[in-house]
Amino acid sequence: MRNSLSCFLFTLFTVLGCGGPRRPDGASSQPVNSGPPAATAIRVRQTGGPWQVYRLPDLAPIQSGTTRLPRIDRLVGLDQETDQLFALTLRDELLAVDLLGGRIDTVATQVAAAVLGPDGTLYAVDRTHRVTTLKRRVRRVWPDSLPAAPRELFGAADQRLLVVDRVGDGRLITAGADQPPAVHALPRASDVTATLWGDVVATAVDSGVTLFDPLAHRSPVFVRLDDHPRAVAFSPAGHRLYVARRTAAGLAVIDRYTHDELDRVALPGPVAVLRPDPLGRWLLAAPPSADSVWLVDLPSRIVRGLVATPWSADLPAIAPDGTLLVRQADDAVAIDPDSLAERARVQGGAADLWLVSSWRPRGMPVPTAGTAAAAAEASGEGPVYVQVSVSQNREWSTENAQQLARAGLPARVLAPRSLEDGYRVVLGPYPTRAEAEAIGRKLGRPFWIFQAGDRP
Repeated sequence: MRNSLSCFLFTLFTVLGCGGPRRPDGASSQPVNSGPPAATAIRVRQTGGPWQVYRLPDLAPIQSGTTRLPRIDRLVGLDQETDQLFALTLRDELLAVDLLGGRIDTVATQVAAAVLGPDGTLYAVDRTHRVTTLKRRVRRVWPDSLPAAPRELFGAADQRLLVVDRVGDGRLITAGADQPPAVHALPRASDVTATLWGDVVATAVDSGVTLFDPLAHRSPVFVRLDDHPRAVAFSPAGHRLYVARRTAAGLAVIDRYTHDELDRVALPGPVAVLRPDPLGRWLLAAPPSADSVWLVDLPSRIVRGLVATPWSADLPAIAPDGTLLVRQADDAVAIDPDSLAERARVQGGAADLWLVSSWRPRGMPVPTAGTAAAAAEASGEGPVYVQVSVSQNREWSTENAQQLARAGLPARVLAPRSLEDGYRVVLGPYPTRAEAEAIGRKLGRPFWIFQAGDRP
């Protein structure tokens, strides 16, 4: 089902969310018995030149590129499995940059749109609507072109591409390399988004939001909301949809499965655009002026504060260690979102492009749990699991575990032992903590270790 175990685990971890104590959206906020996650920020100069890698949260420079890049328009993403950074040049060339070896390859030219899918597949659509993919350094040009130019692109599971085109009110096109595109009509929408897995697409229309199944296994569902929904964003696990309205100050929280409005998050003013934290702790919400961002703490459903910063395609962003990276004046600034205190800054960094991730150069120390982890392993308490999610929804957890099991992975659901516990989706058990952590590191992201002795 996947080209490698680490690729599959990375994709699943990102989609399902992290394990640990339960949060309102079914994901988690704190790791169980794990060390601090690694986090880096990659800086690419728009004017061209070598790239730079910084450690977070102190923004200490740890690596410089060995080759020079041309002038870059935007960063598309990073495949941690192959250590490749993908960037689109001002000449509409899509480049694959080997961050370790320094080699720069051209993936496609005359590129109109590009996106990196959840399994590491890179998609590029050129001006003739032809699709080129790059998967684990293997390049492929699809035999059939898309029926129209893309307005939005979303990568999905099983190397499928979701395309919202520019024809009329819009159409949703589900495309694959070896199958003809499937086309579905879309209503005229102010915003469109998809789950990271690509199994649901949401559109904001004047009177509510519509949820679409790209494979047409289920009929579209309309959720009526007042005050003209404007911006939409899914939670990392895909089972909550956050909706901002055009004039109302606040967000509606929609359950993706029941289609009910579960809650509302009060905000000081209207919101024009949303950006979720990939680990599910924070939601970034920008007002129509796009000159600042509200930090919404999702577990508590409160606004932590307002940070002055312009909104752009790359920043502001939350890194895997929880650091908020923003532009302020001429600098790039790292901020602790809980206290809003400045942690570090890179002078002159505001003029460049940034990407935050858990990728790290070889030789950079890997965070560990230290003596606590060693003591846990030595104690023999177990069994030991790699936890990928925890939720109060048993059906949702069971479905996720079944997807893992069909891929040949040792997945199971651990039932809760108390009202405060949840249904844990885990890989394992493993005989030692060291073996479980070795699997966890293949996720390419912060990972969570769970021992049976930790359960309430």
